Amino acid sequence: MSKGTTRSSLRDLAVVGLCAAIVVIGSAARSEDEGAAANPTDASEASAPTLTMSPLPNGAPGKPAALVSEAAPRSGCDFPDSGFGDYLGWRPLPLGRILVPSSLTVPPDGGFDLLVHFHGTEPVRKQLAPLGLGLVIAGLDTGTLSSGYKSTFESEGTFDAMLSAISREVALATKNPAARPRSIVLSSWSAGYGAIARILARGRDDVDAVLLLDSLYASYASGGKMPDPTELLPFSSFARAAANGGPLLFVTHTAVPTPDYASTLETGTFLLREIGADVPATPPAQDPFGLSRAHDQNHFFLRGYAGSDGDAHCGQLRLLPDILRDHVLPASRP
Repeated sequence: MSKGTTRSSLRDLAVVGLCAAIVVIGSAARSEDEGAAANPTDASEASAPTLTMSPLPNGAPGKPAALVSEAAPRSGCDFPDSGFGDYLGWRPLPLGRILVPSSLTVPPDGGFDLLVHFHGTEPVRKQLAPLGLGLVIAGLDTGTLSSGYKSTFESEGTFDAMLSAISREVALATKNPAARPRSIVLSSWSAGYGAIARILARGRDDVDAVLLLDSLYASYASGGKMPDPTELLPFSSFARAAANGGPLLFVTHTAVPTPDYASTLETGTFLLREIGADVPATPPAQDPFGLSRAHDQNHFFLRGYAGSDGDAHCGQLRLLPDILRDHVLPASRP
């Protein structure tokens, strides 16, 4: 086994150690080898398994959030379920599943706003469905390993095939055969960044925004404790483009330690350096879920939080609704 493979395996094992305490995926759960070999159209994915979240014991109490960009997310992994709102319920796709608003009306050119989320689709549904944002929401859960997401999108045409399937479902729901995404937002939590890494590595020009919710890890470069720049190249390229006014990148991180590989705090620092930002030492916060640092540069946004346990990790998912409302949707709509 190569050193790179060993580092990747250590990272996957550590990520699954963190997520396994938080996320229970029923029939979709699989070992790393099974995930790498699985057919993306297998029955477990097509049947849209439910991802359930359980609170961790002895978690710190949540803090009420004001504007999400400047306040800490509430902690905890238990997301109240207020139903599907205006959505028609999950519709299975060959890869993943989709929610389409019952009131969605697409213009003659068929354009609709699309969010594709990787890892934690049920918490995303529970938060977004009642809000009436008018988004088509697609989601994919492949398990708790980043390698599962990476292998799913290893083939060049996989994401295009997913987009085509989404367009077909929206066309059926709206009775408009011209349905197609006019804006594409990719989001991920935890291990889901593996899918976005593969998608961005293709050099796509149709992705309008990327949202990484405590969701960017990397191996350490050989001989040190710096994130491997080769692994992070798709994200550093996207970050530089965002900082120069290109597509939007919103990165959040906790202070959850990952001794054997680069944590989301460390990769966040790496991205700040890549865009030429000053990187002062991250100050300790008295509130374990408090904002520890923030940086805005054109369309690049980074928010760091001080929490260092599973509740803090789950809490990052709670940032998604306001990030969409405050930063993403105003730019995507006429």
